[in-house]
Amino acid sequence: MAPNNKKAQSRMMETIGVLFIFFILIVFALIFYYNYQEVSLQERHRELVASRAMDTTLISLFLPELQCSRGNSEAEDNCIDLMKLRSLNKTFKRYSNEYYFNMFGYSHIYVQMVHPGNKSWTIYQREKLSTGLDGNTSISWSIKEPTYFIVTLRDEVHGAPELNYTNPTLFEERGVYSFGYLVVEVYS
Repeated sequence: MAPNNKKAQSRMMETIGVLFIFFILIVFALIFYYNYQEVSLQERHRELVASRAMDTTLISLFLPELQCSRGNSEAEDNCIDLMKLRSLNKTFKRYSNEYYFNMFGYSHIYVQMVHPGNKSWTIYQREKLSTGLDGNTSISWSIKEPTYFIVTLRDEVHGAPELNYTNPTLFEERGVYSFGYLVVEVYS
């Protein structure tokens, strides 16, 4: 073999080696980019779910079906009327598949009384479910984003039986106010 052939052969091997390393680097870059995009998409999805949770909380707080009001006067801020809340369950159950699903989607909304008692009322509940081939139903959501909002609870009808009212006329004029929070859990 001529010395020029050996030089050409070694140059060819160097070129193949450089191309091999170049393609390995491209593969690593693509893997890195794919993983970065996947994490970015998951983070964006979480942000969207958190945004939807906040929107659902605001919608829940300003529902006329729940707000404390007296006749023609403006509704009280951050107040839930327990009389309305007690009767609302029938309405929500009747229209949950139509009207309220468009507002709340897949979520669980409830009010928790903290003081003077410990009671909970579910306003709306609908989880993402999937039915398998065997007919069994299972939960199919992967993210649950809860939000909490402090509210006052006004009860003009029942009051809180555990309270000892010293002035019944004051109760009749203003109602009984208690303390609680609204919980909105959005599923995705």
